[in-house]
Parts: sequence; C-alpha cells; structure tokens
Amino acid sequence: MSDDNFKKYIDDFFNDLELYDDINNGHKYKDLLQAVVYAFLENENSYNAYEVYETFFMIYQITAENKSDPDKQAESFISNEPNSLLELVKIMRKYENSTGDLIEKQRDHFIHSVNVFLLGLAIYSQNSQYRRIFKDYIEESPYQKYYRFEDEKGKVIEVSNEEFLYRWGIASLFHDIGYPVEIIGKQLKQFINEGVQSISRSYKVQTGIDFKNFNEFNSIRKIKPEFADRYREEYPESKFLDLFKPTNIMAHKISNDLEVDLNMLLNHLDNFVDYMGNNGFIDHGFFSSILVLNSYGSLIQAIPKKDQDFFFYPIVDSASAILLHNYYRNILQKAPFELDQLACSDSPLAFLLILCDELQEWNRRPLGIKDKQKNHVNDLLIDIDNEKMIVKYVVKSGSLGFGFSKDKVSFLNDVLFIEDIFDIFFIKTKIELGDVIRKIERRDVQAPYVLMSNIELLAAQVHQNYVNEEKKKGRLVRETYDDLSPEFKLSNIRQAKSIPTKLNMIGCEMALLDDPRPEYTFSKDEIINLAMYEHERWCEEKLENGWIYKSKRNNELKHHPSLRDWKKLPKAEKQKDIDSIENIPAILKSIGLKVVDSKLKLLTHEKHKYYSDKVKAKEFDELSQDIRFSNYKQTTLLVKTLGDLGYKLVSVEEDGEEVTELSQKEATYLARREHESWYLDNINFGWKYGSRKNKTKKTNPNLVSWDDLNNKVKKLNIRTLKHLPTLCNNVGLKIIKLE
Repeated sequence: MSDDNFKKYIDDFFNDLELYDDINNGHKYKDLLQAVVYAFLENENSYNAYEVYETFFMIYQITAENKSDPDKQAESFISNEPNSLLELVKIMRKYENSTGDLIEKQRDHFIHSVNVFLLGLAIYSQNSQYRRIFKDYIEESPYQKYYRFEDEKGKVIEVSNEEFLYRWGIASLFHDIGYPVEIIGKQLKQFINEGVQSISRSYKVQTGIDFKNFNEFNSIRKIKPEFADRYREEYPESKFLDLFKPTNIMAHKISNDLEVDLNMLLNHLDNFVDYMGNNGFIDHGFFSSILVLNSYGSLIQAIPKKDQDFFFYPIVDSASAILLHNYYRNILQKAPFELDQLACSDSPLAFLLILCDELQEWNRRPLGIKDKQKNHVNDLLIDIDNEKMIVKYVVKSGSLGFGFSKDKVSFLNDVLFIEDIFDIFFIKTKIELGDVIRKIERRDVQAPYVLMSNIELLAAQVHQNYVNEEKKKGRLVRETYDDLSPEFKLSNIRQAKSIPTKLNMIGCEMALLDDPRPEYTFSKDEIINLAMYEHERWCEEKLENGWIYKSKRNNELKHHPSLRDWKKLPKAEKQKDIDSIENIPAILKSIGLKVVDSKLKLLTHEKHKYYSDKVKAKEFDELSQDIRFSNYKQTTLLVKTLGDLGYKLVSVEEDGEEVTELSQKEATYLARREHESWYLDNINFGWKYGSRKNKTKKTNPNLVSWDDLNNKVKKLNIRTLKHLPTLCNNVGLKIIKLE
C-alpha cells in the first residue's frame, strides 16, 4: 500500500484511540498494534499480516476483565490457553498456499482480511456519520457492558472507539476463516469436471459437500449451561431457542436487527448446508460465523459469570456480521425474504464488512488457475470524508475488463444504502502502462512429445550453452551437466520445458525442420521481454525451493545475488538471460525442430489482411508493435470465444465435423468480444477517443464501447468474423463442433 491518504486515515484512527488496558493496567497495547499495522502497510506480506492477527488477539484474548492485574492472574487461567481462532488463521493460510493451483478461481484471503480490517478503520476515522450510527447502535442495545468513557459519577459520556476496534477486528479478521471449506468444495468440483470432461464434454456432473452430522459442528461446547441466561432475560422470546447452537443465536440476532421472521430464518439456516448443495455453491461466511461462535462460546464460559455478557453480545454481533457479508445478498435479498438494501443503522458491522470486503481488491494474490491469468489491482488511491468516498484502483499491467468499476458501484448500491454514510460514492480505475509483449496472456503450452522425449538432452545443451558463454567472458565453469546436483539438473530441465510457453507469448511455436513455414527470427524487443520473463520464472523457481537473496552466492545456504528485480540486475547477469533466449533456435535444431509463426499468429495476419483490404489500412507488418500484439491477443481470445459457442479451433489434420459457416448471431458475438478486447488493450497502450485517428496524439474514433461503435465499422467487424472459417483454412486451421 503506497497511498498517503490511507496511511493518514489509519494515523487518525490511532490518534483518537484509547485502550482500556493502556489506561488502567499500564500496558502499551496501542503502540504495539500500531507498530505491526505500519509494518504491514510498508510491506503487505503474509508474515506481517500474521503479526496483525497475533497482536490483535493477544490484546483481546478472552479472559476476565482483571486479566492484566498481576494479583489476579492466577484466577484467570484461561489467559494461558491458546486462541483457537488464531490456530484457524494458520490453517486458512496453509490451505490457500497449498491448494490454489488445484482450482480455477481463488484469491488470497489471508492478507485480504487484514486489508479489510484497515479499510474499516479508515472509514470509521474519516466518516462521522458512520461513527454516530455505530455508537447509537451500541447505546441502544440492552447490553450495557461496553468500552466507554464515564464522568466522575459513572455516567456514560461516550462509547469508546475501542468498542468499534474490538467488534470490527473480530468481524473483519475472521470473516473468511471458514474459506478452507469452500476450497475443498472447489477442489472436488474441479477434479470431477476435469476428469469427466477429459472423457467427453457431454458429461454434466454436479458436486457438493455434506455433513453426516451437521448438528455436531453447529454446536458450542457446553461447559456452563447457564452461560446464556442473561440473553434470555433480555429477550424472553429466545427461551425456546438452543443458545448453544450458533445458527439459533445468529437467527435471533438477525431477526431482531432486520425484522425478519424468526421461524423462517431458523428453518433456512438449519437447512442451509442442503440448500448450498442443491444449488451448487458454498458460502464460506456461513462456516466462518459458526467457527467464531464455537471458539468464543467455549472461551466465554470459562470466565466468571458476571463478565460473560461483556463478551457474549459483541461476539454475537461480529459473528452475525460475518454471516451476513455473503448471506444478505445471496439469500435475504431473494425470495422468500426479499429484503431491500441493508441500512447502516440496522447492522453497522455487517454494512461495513460488505462494503470493505467488496472494495478490497488491491494486492490480492491470485491463487487459482484462472485468477493467475487475469489482471489485478496493484494499489489503491482513496479519498474519504464525511460526504464522500472516492476509490481509485491502480492497475500496472493489463486491464480489469469492461465496466469493472461501474459494476462494483452498481453491486454495492444494490446491496447497501450507501447514502446512509456517503452522499458521493464512486470508483474508477487508473491503468499504468507496462511493457508490451508481456501483456499477452501467458499460457502454459504443453511441450510436444519430441521435446519431452529429449528433455534431458536439451537440459544438457542448455547448461553447455551457459558454460560456453561464461568461458567467452573469461570465466571458468568446471561443472559438466553430469556433475550437477539433482536440483541444478532439474533447473535446466525446467528452463527447457518453458520454451513452448515463451514462444507462445510472441505468437510462435515449434515445428519440424521440413515444415513449409519459414524459420522465425526474434526481434530485439522480443529477446529482452522473454529474457525478463525467464528471469521471473527462474526467481520463482528458486524462491519456491528455499533460496533467498544475499549479496554473495552460497549454494549450501541457498543464497543468490540475482534474486532481485530485473531492473536491479547487473548487466552481466541480464546477459545470461538474454543468451538463454538467443540460444533457443540452436537448441531446438539439435532435435530437429525450428521456431515458426504459430498458426494463430498467421490467422491474425489473415484477419487483418481481410479487414485492411476493405478499408485500405496498413499492412500488418507496418503496424506499431503494440497494435500488432493487440491484434494477436484478440486472435488468442478466439479460442475461448469459439468455445463459448460450442466450437473448437484445431489443425486441419484433426478429426471432427468442420464448421464451414457461422451464423450472423455467432459472428456478431465474436465481433463484440473482439472489439471489447481491442478497446481495453488500446486504452492500456495510452490511446483515447478522438474524432480523428492521430498516431501522435493517440486518438481513435473507434475507441468506444461496442454499442456506441459506428454501424459501418460494426458491420465490417462482423463480416470479417463471418468469413472466419475461410480465413482459418488459409493457415491450416479449421473450426469443429465440440461433442
């Protein structure tokens, strides 16, 4: 996080914060929490994130109020017990890191939750309307044990900001604690879908998760049966409820707050596991809320009865907010409940959690297969005060898709009464340009059999090329490939296996030497960009295997001076990566292969030729590099969009019923998708709308949405795509129907 406003807002929160234990028991907890938060803001990694979790739950570990009194600590044995939720944090982190590559869609939730926590602090510190609503909500509750300031006579002057910190910390830091349940469900679905579709795409298999005894999970360990008596005193209608059952507790709380029929809500929550299974989704917020109440419910019973309600109601409030952060929009806004947008005064914590969870997009590490292929928000610029909230997402590579910001605003306005706290609320995206070639979506291309069957020979050649280049520079490298350790042999093998992916990034592929396509020669820009990619790939490999950056190399300690950003590498180290790219053609020739333009790139040429002949545009090779790569990217998109229509692009030699003509509707769909891709790429490359095309000013009259595009241009785009089967045949491809 680099936004100065955001850091200032966090400063403001801490400046206005006083902690009970700091004032009454001589601690300096605020300084400690502030220190770990600032460390996280400087470097948003999982190590610093965990320190935020750990510090928060050290301060707010459930004990009697006198936990900090040395004379009373012997009575508070619970203070020496580990916090079960902190253990769950570790489990969530472990599951995310180890299972992301096995499912399509998954992003970081570990660091995300800390950022949600901090965003909530920022909004609270800057918006007096939210503070007023939250404090009114606390004061109007029948539970009057909360952090507050009192006068000399014991009369409450004001609810302390610590009450917000306490409740919000639990709600935000633990709102995704049940995510491993969703991960397991997604893994099962991914495995089944990949497995059956590898046999035939006609299979349609639904998966879900089930509990043999959900009631066992949905229950608080009973230590003291009377621990919820105070709740029953305040709410006589809860006497028929099982207050050792988390879903009952939350149903009653939500029913009171949102005026929802209690029996209908009880029934839905008790059967929600079956409902999710029947509808093919998993709401991790549901499991998170139960885990919070299970853990805290056990801890609360171990403290003196007079102190139990100090914890009980705030925890129920936080857990209910966790449940509502998905459940509200997915269930309560639909039949049979059909609630309107959530008002802040009805549930301030749930309102803020939904808002912050949806807004927190920056620095969310992609973990799932498809998520790794997408562009992501790298940073945040934010402006908050009593009247407005303006969020600007910073994207340093690629784009986020059509209507990303607009869709977020629309979604939040559908779920929340935003005007409860902000008169002005909008989101926009700022794109920072990067290099061109590496914007092309990287696809792990399956290496052909001839390469894999000779992979160890290629790996040996990769190493020999490295040795030869080092000797040219007067450096003595004694080791032959056979003398390398298994780790370094594997490193050379990985480099050889990455060749197809690198070639794909520039629209090339491997072919036999007698292939009629001419051998391709890398441009200087392509060599540099692929060298940068090779360095990134090598760094990832090393870091995953325990290597770290040190200024001096030590193989035994796994220290390496080149584990740094490309821009910081010495020229000699950069040259090693450049050499590895320049040597690719020679390496492939050693096993009877050459580098050629891929058929997809040739199809890009054909499409442009057909289009340019109609409008008398430039030849493809005369286009600027960014436009050429934008066109190539549009063609790679065709592989997916044809799949959406039930078609597949294959070589003419492959079996399958050939599609010789596309309907007007199909061509229009393909043209629309292609224009959307072109539109976003050109914005990323610095172009903007203008009444005339001007290369110097980077303006183009076609840089508008598909719906606003000139009809003449639309028709030409559609006609080009309607002609696609013929264009494919021209380069040895064909379109076939999927099974």
